[in-house]
Amino acid sequence: MTLEIWLAIALFLSVMLNVFLAWFAREQSQRLTFISQNLNDLLEIISNYKEHLRKVYSLEMFYGDETLKYLMEHTNAVVQLLETEYSQIINITDPIEVLEYAEENEEEERKDVLYGGTRTSDT
Repeated sequence: MTLEIWLAIALFLSVMLNVFLAWFAREQSQRLTFISQNLNDLLEIISNYKEHLRKVYSLEMFYGDETLKYLMEHTNAVVQLLETEYSQIINITDPIEVLEYAEENEEEERKDVLYGGTRTSDT
């Protein structure tokens, strides 16, 4: 009788722990998706800012201004940093193309299996 009680308690704790972990995983996934989308928006905003700054710098009135030149270099460095260091997080919401790659590999494998090559006789 006591073994059944202990097993029931263990089952209850296991179910509660699994429910909690499923909820926690869902919350973390939603937060990661939110961060990914916001980083993507941030990269787009900074790229638009970079383009606007480039246009202002190329105006005759501001051409050659050292402050704008350094600002352009700094903006380029920030964009490059976001694209290289955070590209995996930015692209986390993009669809994965695994299915297409798997289908191509299956077609290649079928070709290899069906293709026997030319046969030469040793005689």
